[in-house]
Amino acid sequence: MSTANIAAMLRGNALRFADRDALVFEGRRWTHRQLDDDVNALAAGLAAQGVGPGGRVAIVANNVPEFLILSLALSKLGAVFVPLNYRLTAGELAHLLGHAGVQAVATVPEYAPLAAAAIEGLPAVRRFALEPIGDGWLDLRALADDHRGERVADADLGDDALQRIVYTSGTTSLPKGVMLTHGNVNMNMHAQIVELGLRPGDRILNFAPLYHVGGTDLPGYGIWHVGGCMVLQRRFDPLAVRRAIEAERITGMVMAATMLDMVRRVEEPADLSSVRWLIYSQVTSALFAVARELFPNARLIEGYGLTETCSGLTYLDEAHMESKQGSVGIPVPWVQVRVVDADGDDVPVGENGEVVARGPKVSPGYLDDPAATGSAFRDGWFHTGDVGCFDADGYLYIRDRLKDMIRSGGENMSSAEIENVLADHPLVLAASVVGAPDPKWQEVPVAFVIGRPGLTADSLIAHARARLGRFKVPKEVYIVEEFPTNPSGKVLKRTLRDLRGSMTPDWTYG
Repeated sequence: MSTANIAAMLRGNALRFADRDALVFEGRRWTHRQLDDDVNALAAGLAAQGVGPGGRVAIVANNVPEFLILSLALSKLGAVFVPLNYRLTAGELAHLLGHAGVQAVATVPEYAPLAAAAIEGLPAVRRFALEPIGDGWLDLRALADDHRGERVADADLGDDALQRIVYTSGTTSLPKGVMLTHGNVNMNMHAQIVELGLRPGDRILNFAPLYHVGGTDLPGYGIWHVGGCMVLQRRFDPLAVRRAIEAERITGMVMAATMLDMVRRVEEPADLSSVRWLIYSQVTSALFAVARELFPNARLIEGYGLTETCSGLTYLDEAHMESKQGSVGIPVPWVQVRVVDADGDDVPVGENGEVVARGPKVSPGYLDDPAATGSAFRDGWFHTGDVGCFDADGYLYIRDRLKDMIRSGGENMSSAEIENVLADHPLVLAASVVGAPDPKWQEVPVAFVIGRPGLTADSLIAHARARLGRFKVPKEVYIVEEFPTNPSGKVLKRTLRDLRGSMTPDWTYG
């Protein structure tokens, strides 16, 4: 009997790759046989506790193996997992737990007080412990041990069966619950395997938060689909990253531009030659050169994706990673991408419009939110809210988020366009531009820059003035050591705007 259940891959792997590493974490190792055994034991225990098809279990935890094992055990049962950001407040978590209709929340000791506070007003929600916590929390490790050796049949699921609910960051509105199906996840795994050339000997390093598609789907579960190994880290640490690459002979990973810079700064030497591919985004020319030096054998992949597309939507191919630098590449297999105007018509080559996508790895919509679903998923296409354009060869360039466009004196300007110009300065490693309130112009561009030694604000402004219209030149420049980022490495522009009020600019207009 065929099924779309993503957990179905485990049994085959336990036979084909029985004694090969599947998962490594802080000195602990699982072979593919052991991973299959652990998922079955936990699934049997959960079933005995009344967790079944359609049941929903939230996870509030950083990266631990039990997070992944629980997600697969729930998938095996036809239940749904709801990964939540542990940086939220108890009140924010309570809202999401209620919205998702969960029957239990699973956590680790570090976040047990937060989770307990979040479910204080939800007496029906049960307490599961991924790692031992104590009284009042059902220890899932012990539960699995009690059912060791038992096997559970994979629930017979169609492509449209819900696998998880992932909440958006809610930067411009209340968080929305993105529904990802087993069909979405399966097609994403296939796309990642084809795009990255994944094979059984591959070993990925994963420090991206597992509550985010960057941790679970880029390529995430996909490494197990081919019998490879995931080396999991609790959180990002640049020294630990370097050491793990050498010790585990890592072949691929995902790294934000800010993380790449931090790895560069680590002085302890390490052999990084095993890395065959590196996915990143928003990397400047200077950081591209750094990446080439750090990872001499790697395909450097500028990528673009969203939670609603189950991670990577487009990748830059190896043949064009230098000649098309700045492009996010072409669509991964089985998806279509267009750039359209306000009427939904394709814009000419080189002109900006909204990026839209469709395909079997694109979410069907938002949980219990018909208005948001109708707005973003219409006419058969998902509207990303990102501004981009295609070049004559069909390569996509992301210009900005619609919400990050700076509105100044009746003109709309792209913060990304300004960032790209600043990034071309030979001493700039990273640039982020935000709109700041202005009594005359409504908003003006303000730049935050991470630079190499010797960078001055004056030279940066001279560089910008030679390449940008006058109204696009930043009116303030702040040279900083690092940017505030979320756990997946994305720059938090809202935080930059807030920080500006407490900082002294290195350069200001007038």
